[in-house]
Amino acid sequence: MSDFPQTWPDDFDVRADAVFQDQIKPFIENQMKLMEIYDRKRLAVNPDIKYIFHEHAERVANDTRNTCAKLGLPDNVQENMYWAMLVHDIGKRVLPIEIWDSPEKPTGDVMKYRRSHVDLGLNIVREELGDLQHPFFDLMTDIMVNHHEKIDGTGEHGLKGHELSAPVRLACIIESYDGYTIPRPHFGDRDISPTAVLDKMRSEPGKGAAMFDMDLFEAFAAVKVEQSGGKPPTPHKPATNPAHAGKI
Repeated sequence: MSDFPQTWPDDFDVRADAVFQDQIKPFIENQMKLMEIYDRKRLAVNPDIKYIFHEHAERVANDTRNTCAKLGLPDNVQENMYWAMLVHDIGKRVLPIEIWDSPEKPTGDVMKYRRSHVDLGLNIVREELGDLQHPFFDLMTDIMVNHHEKIDGTGEHGLKGHELSAPVRLACIIESYDGYTIPRPHFGDRDISPTAVLDKMRSEPGKGAAMFDMDLFEAFAAVKVEQSGGKPPTPHKPATNPAHAGKI
């Protein structure tokens, strides 16, 4: 089992929650429309791009819901996580279109500028919803701000494993996987099949237990393998990263 606490948003249900239905859901639906408009502008500049942000959001939200089901989490957790994941990247539309879709792999200041979308998304939420006191608000903004963190603390805000909630740790895995499976010019002839991407995430230096909660990773991997009809994943070896040492 993971060395990290596994606390999931099980004390509310977006399907029956009046605040969510009346205030938060319309906000999310509007944000997804705005993301689609932003993507159309990107496609007008470069019709060949494959990494379409609003489609990415829908895929990762569905993968999150499916993985929560695989973990045996209740239906309300599955739905809460789906809706929270859907808006994780809305800050991207604040950035200029030309910052995306370059043929080169982004590094340095360009990567840092792109990654600012996590905080820009939070700004959008606060502008639209204020500091709404609701558990879904907390879940949504936690995932939004922290989905580029890593277990070893080398992520966007430097948070380590014990500082990352279970929803965030799952979001980090699923968001990364989807990004690795969408062809981009700098990928070259890289194998982006589900099995190859899962193997890359599991064993490539700097990934594996340094980057991901491996128990959650293997649950997600099982979902993707089942969907693709492939072979069962290879179980991960016990973590040796210091972030996994001892109970937290």
